[in-house]
Amino acid sequence: MGNDTFRNWFDSYVAGFTAGEDAAPDVVTNIRLKKDHSERVVKEMLWIADQLALDDQAKDLAGIMALFHDIGRFEQYARYRTFVDQKSENHAELGVTILQQHRVLEILSPDRADLICRVISYHNRAALPVDETAECLFYARLLRDADKLDIWRVLVDHYQGQNPNDNPAIELGLPDTPGISDRVYDPVVNAKIVEARHINNLNDFKLLQIGWVFDINFTPALRQVRDRGYVESICQTLPPSDRLARIKQVVADWFDKKIPV
Repeated sequence: MGNDTFRNWFDSYVAGFTAGEDAAPDVVTNIRLKKDHSERVVKEMLWIADQLALDDQAKDLAGIMALFHDIGRFEQYARYRTFVDQKSENHAELGVTILQQHRVLEILSPDRADLICRVISYHNRAALPVDETAECLFYARLLRDADKLDIWRVLVDHYQGQNPNDNPAIELGLPDTPGISDRVYDPVVNAKIVEARHINNLNDFKLLQIGWVFDINFTPALRQVRDRGYVESICQTLPPSDRLARIKQVVADWFDKKIPV
């Protein structure tokens, strides 16, 4: 990443949430979950950057954004015991506040530090702002793709029971009830993003995750989604139905349209 100062600060900051023998087990588990996620997103981000042939300076910047994109998650969980922004506070905005309070980015030029903060603040939005610079939107799209690639991995491992220390926080406390909400199904079959406010149960949450495929920005990332079988793996955890068959066809058509042969 170019500068070990950022990684050293990150490691020290995160370690502070689990220091001491009195650290609650759920805090230790969830802090580790987000630390591991952040580290993997750095790898995904740099892999996409390599595929796009970005220069070293751009890759360094991308790596810093990825490392710090979820820095607000640690304080969020420690304070509220949830990763649900609607039940606590916006973790992206909290992360920017933390970076500014700790003056983490002061070794960079003001414009680079500001760019990093703007990209982080946008990474969890339903849609990116239209009045931003091309540079900012490029990095924001890059980060959103890298973030989704690893979130899918975590979710699929969870659904397939591959984590021996399973973590209920991943499902955000949603009920595992039958059915799919129309306001979740309709956007997906129209190749659109699901709005989180329409999620009523775990099935809806899974459709929201499937719908992320329509918000992948770079072809190398979309190819990874297809080749890793993320959507198919999530579909296998849903009850068979005509609706599910339709969703799978829409996604397959999307891959065929967006990924060059």
